[in-house]
Amino acid sequence: MEGDTTFITSGFNGIISPMVRATHEVLAGWNLIVLAAVLLLVVINKQLYPRQFRQLLSVPKGVAHTNQLLREWTPTRSFIGFTFLVSYIIVMALFVQKTCVIFSRDVSAFNSFRIFSILCGIVAGWILLRYLILALMGWLFRQKEVVYRQLTVELSTSTICFLIMTPITLLLLYIPYTIFVWIGIGVLFFNALLKTLLEFVETRVFSKLPSLYIFLYLCTLEIIPLILLLVAGMRFLAHNTVL
Repeated sequence: MEGDTTFITSGFNGIISPMVRATHEVLAGWNLIVLAAVLLLVVINKQLYPRQFRQLLSVPKGVAHTNQLLREWTPTRSFIGFTFLVSYIIVMALFVQKTCVIFSRDVSAFNSFRIFSILCGIVAGWILLRYLILALMGWLFRQKEVVYRQLTVELSTSTICFLIMTPITLLLLYIPYTIFVWIGIGVLFFNALLKTLLEFVETRVFSKLPSLYIFLYLCTLEIIPLILLLVAGMRFLAHNTVL
């Protein structure tokens, strides 16, 4: 019928804007280079410092192992300690990046080397802040020996953590399923609990402080920040805001 209008000729005056297509392709070429560098550092340290390597991994077995380690060398001032700390930063930053990509389904926003570098800076800054707080506490309460022990425990648990997280992160690159993300989060949570327990034992044995004070101190340094980071991360991924 003449004069009739249809949806084909009228009825839409808006502008169609293209949208970036979401994808699950999380693997980038530089990811494998980064993980290969981490594995190379592990092999080099295991070949050059086999005894120190074993001692560092044996710290969770008890205070006696920590005593033997600290009598022979200082892990926080060694090559193996520095390189394992760098490896921990790299693996944690890469895992967080891939977690953001998988949960957000947005490769263009999170999968760049720039975002990885920013995350490395954040993880390194967080570790540096914790070290500064520990140093301040040691100076205030004149417990430098306890600080050295806590730093040794942190380095040992961080080494064990990144050794376990490396294959999990590698799986995420090829099989980007959320189940592997939750496995990684579970490993991090267990590592935090183990570190808190070991630090409590080391501090209790050598500082003679009341257990309640040590527990409140560790809650301030370990438990509360971890919970806040986890909640903020989940809120950001779900609502793009941490508030």
